[in-house]
Amino acid sequence: MLKTKTQRLTLTGMLMAVGILLPFATSHGLGLAGTVLLPMHIPVLLCGLLCGPAYGAVCGLLLPVINSILTGMPVLYPMMPIMAMELMTYGAISGFAYHKTPLSKIKFGVYPAMLIAMVCGRVAYGLTFRLLLIISGELKALTVWAALTTGLPGIIVQMLLVPAIVLALRRYQGTHRRAAVRSAIHLIEQNTAACVVIRDGVIERTEMGRGIGPVLKLCDEGALKEAFVVDKIIGKAAAMIMTEGGVKQCYGLTMSRAAYDWLTAHGVKADCRECVDVIINRAGDGMCPMEQTVLDIDDAKEGIRALRQKRAELMAGQK
Repeated sequence: MLKTKTQRLTLTGMLMAVGILLPFATSHGLGLAGTVLLPMHIPVLLCGLLCGPAYGAVCGLLLPVINSILTGMPVLYPMMPIMAMELMTYGAISGFAYHKTPLSKIKFGVYPAMLIAMVCGRVAYGLTFRLLLIISGELKALTVWAALTTGLPGIIVQMLLVPAIVLALRRYQGTHRRAAVRSAIHLIEQNTAACVVIRDGVIERTEMGRGIGPVLKLCDEGALKEAFVVDKIIGKAAAMIMTEGGVKQCYGLTMSRAAYDWLTAHGVKADCRECVDVIINRAGDGMCPMEQTVLDIDDAKEGIRALRQKRAELMAGQK
């Protein structure tokens, strides 16, 4: 859900701090054992769901180690390695299931992602337990079944709390994104921008200019990657540039059917105020020359090369 590396690193650090403080608070403040409320599981699951599998795995692996060193809980052996493998799996699988599958596109997809992570985490617990048992011959640790039954209150808390936080953040991000789109449309209507780049619910860049110039400049500067773009007019020419630049979603005040078909076929979520059959030239007596240039081209790179050449010809003719 978080887009930038800085945001993910920051949130991972914050959740690791929570993962250190929360077990201490529940143990000393409420007098409840960590095996009952499973306080370290909550920040690890959140890290995986919000930041992705790699960050979730690191958070899950390090938290038991750090807590064991700082507070002695979990005990260094055998529970620390068992919990490290279990929580690393929780973080990695919750992040993978939610970010790398269609579950993130489903409103309540966080629930099956959590359930999958919990099952895989318990499997990792059991495998690590079995391996250490073979090595040591005897372990002072809860079996998988005992850990599951003892931790039922914690599992219930996780299923109530974690999805609520994730869904609330999704709603918050959606509200900010819609507000940014409205602001971008207003800028274009006031002729103070022709193309607007939105990232993480905030207007990041605006460009003025005619035709495909603004979006082409943004593409060349790498500003379109994973962005939401609002443009005055989106024809097939602009759509090719957007997909090549890595746009994730776009909105056009005017959009051609060819552009919509191109964008959706290339995995870009597209919407518009007005959908037209073709983009008309400035004189109003025929198709836009840029649209004419890419009319029969089905390769984005080839299309952009043709557009650059055509644009250079038109600019030379104007001079």
